Amino acid sequence: MKEINVIRRPTTHVLFGVLRTAARPALVLAAAAAITLVFSAAGTGDASNGRIVRTQGDEQFVPNAKIQATLKFTPGHITIASGESLTLEHGDKTQDPHTLSIVDTNEVPSTIDDVFNCGAPGTVCDEIFSQFTGQPSGAMFIDAAGTGAGIDGRLDTLYVEPGNSITEPVTAPSGTTLYFICAIHAWMQGSIDVK
Repeated sequence: MKEINVIRRPTTHVLFGVLRTAARPALVLAAAAAITLVFSAAGTGDASNGRIVRTQGDEQFVPNAKIQATLKFTPGHITIASGESLTLEHGDKTQDPHTLSIVDTNEVPSTIDDVFNCGAPGTVCDEIFSQFTGQPSGAMFIDAAGTGAGIDGRLDTLYVEPGNSITEPVTAPSGTTLYFICAIHAWMQGSIDVK
């Protein structure tokens, strides 16, 4: 059996810790297939006004058949002017919270192991979780230490729970590309071109 690190169901488990689960290779393959579907369905179009990113999708479990997560950011890629506001809106069918966390391009998980291990000590997801003091609720913005005001640098994080949204200005300079992930569901990924 292979040990994988998974951060799941933060409202019923521990959001900012690592839930260790032993999984059979078949489970890993089923999860890989589900994540492949997520990546292929992610899309890259702009939101209607170019300033809203919504979470979409659902999760499904069928015993002895499949585990499927179709959670994604829509759009997965946006263009926004420096100084304009970006809204993260919880729009999916789960009761899971989400983050939109800025990371360096080389920190974006690119394999199933990267996704399932994000949250382990020393990973970027672990760094994101360590910024929160206590259990967050509703919607909040974490302006990471060492960055400017607004969304402009590594570890800046928007957090939303079901029924909530949050809006913050993107203050990165024109010509910057920001990469983001959900630290709770690390296959949810996107980028922001700042014009």
